[in-house]
Amino acid sequence: MLINKSLVLTYLYLLIYISLSSGVILYNKWVLSTKHFNFPFPITLTMIHMGFSGAVAFILVRVLKVVAPVKMTFEIYATCVVPISAFFASSLWFGNTAYLHISVAFIQMLKALMPVATFVMAVICGTDKLRCDLFLNMLVVSIGVAVSSYGEIHFNIVGTVYQVTGIFAEALRLVLTQVLLQKKGLSLNPITSLYYIAPCSLCDC
Repeated sequence: MLINKSLVLTYLYLLIYISLSSGVILYNKWVLSTKHFNFPFPITLTMIHMGFSGAVAFILVRVLKVVAPVKMTFEIYATCVVPISAFFASSLWFGNTAYLHISVAFIQMLKALMPVATFVMAVICGTDKLRCDLFLNMLVVSIGVAVSSYGEIHFNIVGTVYQVTGIFAEALRLVLTQVLLQKKGLSLNPITSLYYIAPCSLCDC
């Protein structure tokens, strides 16, 4: 039986992504927790995040020249990158603040709302149409999250509001990326996205 190399690489990348994502979540919780590292400053943590990401992206683009920068005018930066950066910083700040109030497990449950939030924002922005089948799927997901929230032993309304707000800010960022950048004909890979967005998000913090 021949093994599909591209399929193996895809699953490998997914495994690495899941591992790194889980590691960042647990590390953020450890840093912000008053019982562990005791650094309860989510805005500062977000600024460090954006500053480091921007510095690494700058080195990759300008020094090591791993990827080439795209043609970026002031108009595109002001009308596209700045709004996207603002919502990116907001989603990180709200998400980091939620760690101060609710558990990592409950945060992961709430993140199941991400497809719902993205669909709602896409419909509002006109990039997607309200379809009955999709609406029913989103309704089932929302009911599942509501049931999980009801069963949470240490439910905290403040932390829940912060996390849900962060989810909707991230959903709006994704939709704006599609609406604003694609209309301008720009295609940003992950490195160039950080190169342009991270410094602006740092200033938004």
